[in-house]
This record gives sequence, C-alpha cells and structure tokens, in this order.
Amino acid sequence: MKHKLILLLIITFLLSACSDDTKVEEQVVVEPATKAKEQLKTEEKLFDFSYPDLNDKEVKLSDFRGKWVVVNFWATWCPPCRKEIPDFVKFKTMFADKVEVLGIDNEDADVEIVRAFAEDYNVNYPILRADVYNPTEFDRQNTMGLPTTVIFNPQGVQVSKRIGPMHFKDLVEVTGLEVLAKAASIGE
Repeated sequence: MKHKLILLLIITFLLSACSDDTKVEEQVVVEPATKAKEQLKTEEKLFDFSYPDLNDKEVKLSDFRGKWVVVNFWATWCPPCRKEIPDFVKFKTMFADKVEVLGIDNEDADVEIVRAFAEDYNVNYPILRADVYNPTEFDRQNTMGLPTTVIFNPQGVQVSKRIGPMHFKDLVEVTGLEVLAKAASIGE
C-alpha cells in the first residue's frame, strides 16, 4: 500500500512538472518565432541575389518579379538532383508564363560538363553557377544538403524551402497552381 501511494505521488509530481514545462516552452518558442517571422518578411521583400549563368551573364532574382521563382540548388554528381530534374522541366513547360525555375549548380565542375549535363537532361530553364569557394549567405543557408529548393512568390518573398527532392505535385501545391495543373491533365 505504501509503495502504491509513493508511486501515485511520483506520477502526480511528474505529470504536473511536465504540464508546467510545456507552458513555459510554448511561451519561449512561440514569441521568438513570431518575431523572427515578422523580421524575415521584411527582409525577404528586399532580398535579391545574382549568379552568373553558363554564359557568364548575371541573372538576378528580381529579374523575375511577377512570377513564381523556383530556385533549385543541385550538382551533376547528386542522384536525387538528377531524379527531380524532369519534374522541374515539366513544371516550367506547363507554367512558363507564371513561373521561372533557376537551377543553381553547386559544385566545382567545368562549365562545358554542366552545359552537356543540362542538354542531356533537356533542361529548359536557366542554369546558374554558385562559387563554391566563395559562397554567398544565400548559398550557405541553402546548401546544407543537395538538392535544396527555395520558392519565392511573385512579389519576391520566400514562401518555401525543402532540403531533399522536390516533385511536380509539390511544386504545384506550394505555388497554388493545382487548379491549372488539373485542368491541363483533363485536356490531355
């Protein structure tokens, strides 16, 4: 009987301790996240980047204001990167007037190798080159794993980031273009 009473007291103590920690944790986590999101929204509206394409022409994020911009960090040696390229090609083909896809090659590879790779995969969007020896802050934030896809809305605000493969259905869901995608598949 004494053991049951002690066990009951311990369980009661643990349950009350857990519920108090949960409340404190929610307060600590929620407020900074809200402040960070507000700050991020302000910074993202002003955000821009510039990378050279395969012909050394500078391409900026702001060049595509008014369109959804899908930025995909990838490398020729990356199997999941190679696997997702057809989905980006399909997305770009289907919604060319509403989206731009930018592939940022994140490796130290000869430009001709990258150009041949893009041709072999029928890439229909600009391929840009990241300087892996002098990465920008945007590179550092988005190349912890490849592939990484960052999506900006038509106003230039980042709305999504995914580390790992991205599929056609994910792209249409994030951009809200599901209705158009369904209408196009009905017409096929």
